[in-house]
Order: sequence, then C-alpha cells, then structure tokens
Amino acid sequence: MTDAEIDKRLSALLSEQAPIPDPAFVDRVVLAAQLDRRIQVAQQRALRRTLLECGAALAVALTFYLLSQEQPPPPDGSMSLMGPAMAGLVMLGLWAFVSLPNSNYGSASL
Repeated sequence: MTDAEIDKRLSALLSEQAPIPDPAFVDRVVLAAQLDRRIQVAQQRALRRTLLECGAALAVALTFYLLSQEQPPPPDGSMSLMGPAMAGLVMLGLWAFVSLPNSNYGSASL
C-alpha cells in the first residue's frame, strides 16, 4: 500500500458522518429516568411512613408497659379487666383498628 492509498482510507474513515440520533432510544432513556425517579420518591415515602408507624407503635407499646406497671399484679397472676393495663391494651387495639385498614401496602400506584 502506498501512502496515498493509506491517506485515502484514513480520510474516508475519519470523514464518516455521525449516525442520526434514534428518537425511540432517547424516549426509552427518558422514560427509564422518570421511572427511576418515581421509584425513588415512592421508596422515600414508604421509608418515612414505616418510620412514623414504628415510632407510633413504640409509643403505644411504651404506654402499655407504663400502664401495666401502674398497679401491682393480682395475686392469681391474671390481668384485671378494669386496670390501666387493659386500657392500654384497648388503646393498642383501637390504634391497630384505625391504622391497618388505611395502609396502602399492596397498592402499586407510582
């Protein structure tokens, strides 16, 4: 090969035009970025809700424990139906009744 042929081949290789952008690929990349952002927002929201509910459960459990320490236990080892511990148990049940039906753990709304 001569220098002229090499120069000709190199100029042909280097002078190729860049391919035109594929709009379908660009749309897919933009959609993937939007989906990633939506998933990130949903995960942050779920984490915040979980931390809030864990804090509420901890507060209710602590209240129930403190109420159970209010009175000495009956000698037969049973729980008094009129004592503060039973009030705490009722409060725990009411909290579960109100909180659990409103949770959206199974929904896939992103």
